[in-house]
Amino acid sequence: MKTVFVCSPYRGDTEKNQRLARRVCRRAVEEGYAVICPHLLYPQFLSDDDENEREQGIRAGLCSLEKADELWVVGNQITSGMSREIARATELGISIRCVCDPLVAEEHLLNDILKTED
Repeated sequence: MKTVFVCSPYRGDTEKNQRLARRVCRRAVEEGYAVICPHLLYPQFLSDDDENEREQGIRAGLCSLEKADELWVVGNQITSGMSREIARATELGISIRCVCDPLVAEEHLLNDILKTED
């Protein structure tokens, strides 16, 4: 089984960003991948508001990235944390793939189907 590292925004609207990460993680599992998604794990016990704890979480995530076969970049913006993950994946020669939010992709598909039925 291949392992995918999910690289998506966390800071800002954390509730919305966590929902996005969970949807993409689910999609990855449905496609047969094992998933690494540090920003769904580390904020459970480290404070993202504490810069030292945030840095510890990012560094731990970057360590986990070394185990991944692919990095999936998600969302319409690249945050500073995501930039670090992308740079590290590039250094490690890990395949990088841009993926859509499954809900947005389904919504677009539904709109396309409705247009063709007219």
